[in-house]
Amino acid sequence: MSTTAGFAPSGGARIAYETAGEGAGVLFIHAGVADRRMWRHQLSAVPDGFRFVSLDLRGHGASELPDETFTNHDDVLAVMDHLGIPDAVIVGCSMGGGTAIDLGLAAPSRVTALVLVGSGAPGADIEEYESPQWPEIVASYESGDFDRVAELDAEVWIVGYGREKDSVDPSVIAELIEMDRAILTTEERRDELVVALDPPRADRMGELSIPALIVVGENDLPNVRQSADHLAATLGEGPAVVIPNAAHLPSLEQPDVFNQALLGFLRRVSSE
Repeated sequence: MSTTAGFAPSGGARIAYETAGEGAGVLFIHAGVADRRMWRHQLSAVPDGFRFVSLDLRGHGASELPDETFTNHDDVLAVMDHLGIPDAVIVGCSMGGGTAIDLGLAAPSRVTALVLVGSGAPGADIEEYESPQWPEIVASYESGDFDRVAELDAEVWIVGYGREKDSVDPSVIAELIEMDRAILTTEERRDELVVALDPPRADRMGELSIPALIVVGENDLPNVRQSADHLAATLGEGPAVVIPNAAHLPSLEQPDVFNQALLGFLRRVSSE
């Protein structure tokens, strides 16, 4: 399916988006190591009756990062307002999942359901896990070797936990490296400008009472898998959907399996 791209004004920034289909809104928010391209397989397979929208958060992809404070969830609302979408199912991966939760808490009338993919569980007691690549990631970032950081990030988030690099589609690894490399140069500045939800999401999870689908890759990190189980037990309508042979970005690695789970959920909540 063909898509239409554009920009939505939000404060002093322009937020890049892409949209396909007509009908009930479904909005996709990418992970911190990616941009809206991680949802390209979803926007190319929009079912009848739905309008899919993906966007680039500030400092990612084609979206701007002016020198002003901002919140990611306000930028998402700006895209919805610009496109005339009164409410939507919000699909968020990792950092995007946190933004989806923030949006559900800050503007509950605008969110009809949540799909949280590889997301953290705010406020939960999750066992910490440090990837073996982490010390070199920190050292490479501090030395300004962003090419190496992106390569290592791909090992953590695409190769993931419990499998070898040669078992993963090299084109997916290359795509993550391309997206992540562009983001790394603005990471420190973004962290200085972004404003967290107040009160924080970790203290407000009990306020969420909308349908939620929890999705996680089979080879995502142990703490992410544990977070998915917690989210499914507290928010979800059933156990977490585990996507086989995928790590942190199952929408890219296993799009057919991911789409099947997503579309089943969308049809279910749209009929209620």
